[in-house]
Amino acid sequence: MKCGVCAKREAVVTYTHIVDDVKQTLMLCHECASEKNIKVQVTPAAQAKDAPVLVKEIKIELAKLAGAEGDRGARCPTCEMSYEEFKKIGRLGCPSCYDAFAPQLERLLKRIHGDNQHRGKESLQAAQSVPAADELERLRAELAQAVAEEAFEEAAQLRDRIRVLEGK
Repeated sequence: MKCGVCAKREAVVTYTHIVDDVKQTLMLCHECASEKNIKVQVTPAAQAKDAPVLVKEIKIELAKLAGAEGDRGARCPTCEMSYEEFKKIGRLGCPSCYDAFAPQLERLLKRIHGDNQHRGKESLQAAQSVPAADELERLRAELAQAVAEEAFEEAAQLRDRIRVLEGK
């Protein structure tokens, strides 16, 4: 693609300028970019790669992505549903499908929900009280050990921290 300013040299920089929600994109060559005080960092690795090498790398990455879905030809042994059918319908055919498509479902759940394990739903108050309860239990155990070791100064500090947490 040619430079959008001089139309002589090959564009190597995409310059996007947004003013008052109006987006303008310019393709610039090195010389025009430097005239507009746009700093362009060219790494030696990027200079050495030509188009066929980049195309080859892209094909390899696409093959990896296609393989990431797992065996697309996998079928449920009970209902004979394929993973491709599940993707079209959006529902599994039977309980055995969960085992047959476990790796694909795990990746799907992570992508959709951010995790593949249900954490439940709790109120904000309950979410804040659980760590406090754990902290209280831990402090009480430390207090008992400090008293047993006759470390009374440390025990007094632990007692005060427990009172603060109980007061909340």
